[in-house]
Amino acid sequence: MKIEFGGRNFEFRPWKPVLGKVFTGAFTFDCETARISDEFPWLTPPYVLGAAFGGAEGYFVTRDHAPAFLAAHPGEQLVFHHAPFDLAVLAQLCGAGFDGYDRVDANRVWDTLLLHKLFVLGTEGHTADRPGESTLEACVTRYLQLELPKDVRGANGKDVRTSYGRWLTREPSEIEPVYLEYLARDTVATWGVFRRLRALITSLGTVARTVWGFVSGAWLERCWERYGPLTHHVQLKGAIALQAVTTNGLRIDVAARERLVPVLECERNRLRTSLRSQGCLVSGAGSNKSLQTKLQKLEGQYPGIAFPRTDGAAYATSADALSELVGAVPFVDDLLAHRAVDKLLSSFVAKLDRAEVHPSFRTLTRTGRTSSFGDLNAQNLPRDDRVRSCFVPRPGHVFLDLDYKTIELVCLAQACRSQFGLRSHMGELINAGKDLHRELAARVTGKPEHEVTDDERGKVKAVNFGKPGGMGDRALRAYARATYGVEYTEDEASELSEYWLDQFPEMRAFLADAVNVPERLAHGLDLTAVAHAEETGDARLVRHPENRAREHEPNQVLGMMCLKVLGHENPTTGAGRPYSAEDLEFFWSRLERVSGELAPKHARALRSRQPSPALQRAVASHFGRAGVFTLTGRLRAGASYTARHNTIFQGPASDGAKLALWRVWRAGYRVVNFVHDQLLVEVPAGADLAAHAERIKVEMIAGMADVVPEVKVDVDFAASERWHKKAKAVFDANGRLVPWVPAGGLESAPPGATGSHREVTAPSPSQMSVAAIGLELNR
Repeated sequence: MKIEFGGRNFEFRPWKPVLGKVFTGAFTFDCETARISDEFPWLTPPYVLGAAFGGAEGYFVTRDHAPAFLAAHPGEQLVFHHAPFDLAVLAQLCGAGFDGYDRVDANRVWDTLLLHKLFVLGTEGHTADRPGESTLEACVTRYLQLELPKDVRGANGKDVRTSYGRWLTREPSEIEPVYLEYLARDTVATWGVFRRLRALITSLGTVARTVWGFVSGAWLERCWERYGPLTHHVQLKGAIALQAVTTNGLRIDVAARERLVPVLECERNRLRTSLRSQGCLVSGAGSNKSLQTKLQKLEGQYPGIAFPRTDGAAYATSADALSELVGAVPFVDDLLAHRAVDKLLSSFVAKLDRAEVHPSFRTLTRTGRTSSFGDLNAQNLPRDDRVRSCFVPRPGHVFLDLDYKTIELVCLAQACRSQFGLRSHMGELINAGKDLHRELAARVTGKPEHEVTDDERGKVKAVNFGKPGGMGDRALRAYARATYGVEYTEDEASELSEYWLDQFPEMRAFLADAVNVPERLAHGLDLTAVAHAEETGDARLVRHPENRAREHEPNQVLGMMCLKVLGHENPTTGAGRPYSAEDLEFFWSRLERVSGELAPKHARALRSRQPSPALQRAVASHFGRAGVFTLTGRLRAGASYTARHNTIFQGPASDGAKLALWRVWRAGYRVVNFVHDQLLVEVPAGADLAAHAERIKVEMIAGMADVVPEVKVDVDFAASERWHKKAKAVFDANGRLVPWVPAGGLESAPPGATGSHREVTAPSPSQMSVAAIGLELNR
C-alpha cells in the first residue's frame, strides 16, 4: 500500500522470510501492541504488528515473522522513538534468541526521543519533560514542520492508537487499512526526525566549541564515538535498565507499612508547620503564589545562587528544577521533603492492598542525573530509616546495597585533569587511598591525620561537598546546618573555605567564572561607544584609543557601568564623579528590553528604576547563564554559574552510574532500586553473598571507570533483610558476608528482621569465590 507523508508516497508491503535482508543500512522500527494495562502499566504488552522503514520503502512485520526479520538484519542499526519500550516488546516476543540488547551493547540502537531531549538540553537548557513535549507528534512538528495526527479513529469509531489488540495474530491483509497507515506513517516520521536530529546535533557540536568544558574537536569526536552524540548511548542503556527496575518493583512489608502511616503523617505535619513558619503555604488556594513569593525572598537572601525560572520568567518549582538548590537552600530541602512524604503517604494509604510498588524513573534531568516518580519517588524517601525498612526483598532473598564512595568528588578530580588540564591534588589523595574529609580536618586542626576525631571529620564534610558547586560562605553555612546539622560562624565558614582552597589549589582555577558578565551585558543590550555617544552627547569612549575601529562593537566598560547603575542609588566613576542624568537614562532605557525576562519583582524594580544589589544580581545572573560540557561530551545550555559547576561533576557521576546499572542488569541481576550512586539488588538468601557483592562491585567499578579512568573508584556494600540506610558489611567468624541488623540486635530491628552477627575484618577478594555464583537471570 502507498503511504503519504510530507508530500511523498512510500510503498509498504508485508515482509516474508523469503525476502531475507531488505535493508542494508539503518532503519526505523515501530511496534504496535495490545493496550497497555491501566492497572499494571509496568508490564510489557504483547506485540501485535510492527513496521520497518529504511528511507525509501517499508515493510509490515507480523508476530510470527518478527524474529526472522530481525535475524535477517543482524548488523544494521535500529531506530525507535522510545526504544526501551519497543525493545522490551520485541524481547518478550522473540525470547532467548533476541539480539536487541546485544545491539545496544554495540551502540547500534538509536532512540529519537532521547536524541530530542539531549538536543533540547544542549540548546534550551531543559529536557522537554512537560506533557506532550517529547512525543513523536511533537518532534515531527518541531523538526519536520509537518503534522502527525494521533486522534485517528477506525471504522467502528475506536481510537486507533489504543485498539491494535483487536488485530492480534491477524495478517496485514485482514487489518483495517487505517491501522496499517497509522503504523507505517509513524515509522516514516521517525526516520525523518532521526535524520534531522543527527544533522542538528552534528552542527551543534561544531558551533559549541567556545562552551566551558570543551577540550578540542578531537576530544568531542572521541566522546561521541564512545558515549554517543551528547551521551545518547549512555542514556539509552540507562533508560533500558531503569525500565527493568520499574518492572521488578519494590516489595513492602504491609504490617510495617500500616504501623508507619502515623509516623509519616507526623512527619508531614512537622514539615508543613516548618514551611508555614518560613512563610509558605504548601497546599490549597494561594499556595502557588505563596511559593513564588517565598522563592523571590530567598533569592535575595542567597546571593550568588541562581534560582531557576520557567520560560514565562516565574520561578520554576518542579523537582527537577529545584534539585539544583538542594543542600544550598534549606527551605527547598524542606519543600521537597514534604512533597516526598506527602507522595509516600498517599502511596501507602491508597495502595494498602498492594504488597509491591513500581517506581518510575526519568533517565535525564538538566544536570544529567535521574529522577523518580509514579508509584513512588524512590530516590527521595524520608531520612527516617523506619520508612526504608518497610521495603523488603522477595521471600527467600536478601538485599545487597551497594553505593559509590564520594563519587562526585572522584568525577570532579577527573574533570580537573582531563577537561581543564589541571593537576588534581584531590585526585592524587583519592588515588593514594586517603579519606578526603579526614585529610581536610587534619589541615584545619593541625593534627596528624590519625588523631582527627570523628566529630572533627564530620564538621568539614559540608565544605568538601558544598564548595565544588561554587557555594559562597553564606550558602555554605546554610548547607552545613541543613544537611549535616553543623553550625559554622561567619569566620569559621570563611576560614574553612580558605583551608579547602589551600588543600585543593586546582579549585581556584576551576571555580573561576568563565563568563564575562559585563561583556555579555554589553552584547545583549547593544551597549556600543557610538550608541552611548549619540544618546548622551559624551563622545569620550568613541575617541578613546582602545576603541579605535571598534566604536560600533559592544563595549565591556559600558557593561560594567550598567551593572553599577543597577546596584547603586548614586553610581559614580572610579574617580568619584557621579554618573550624568544622560548616562542613567541611556542604561535604564536599554535595560527595559529585558524586563519581561526577569521575575516579576525584579521586572517591577527595573521598570520603576529602583536599583539594589538584588536587582544587580538578578540581571547579572540572567546574562551570566552559559553552556557547559560534561567530560562525556553532553552539552547543557543556559546554566547559571552554580549549575555549570555542579554539572561538571554530577553529570559524569550519573553517566558512570547508568553504565554500571546497565552492566549489572546485563550480568543477570535483579535491581529493585537505583538512587543516583546506589544500587539495591535482590539475591538468593542461601547464596554466597560476598561473591555476589564482589561481582556487582566489579561491574559498578568498570561502568564508572569507563567515564573516570584516572581516579580511583570504590564501592561499599552491605547485605540486609530489609532496606536500611545504616547497613554496612558484616562478616561472620568464617569470613562470610551475612545480613546486617541494627545495633542492639533483634530488639532494635524493625518487625520481621532476623539474624544477628558480629562484625569481623572483611576477607580479601582472593578468599572469595566470585566464580561460584548461581545467578537468577533478570531477563
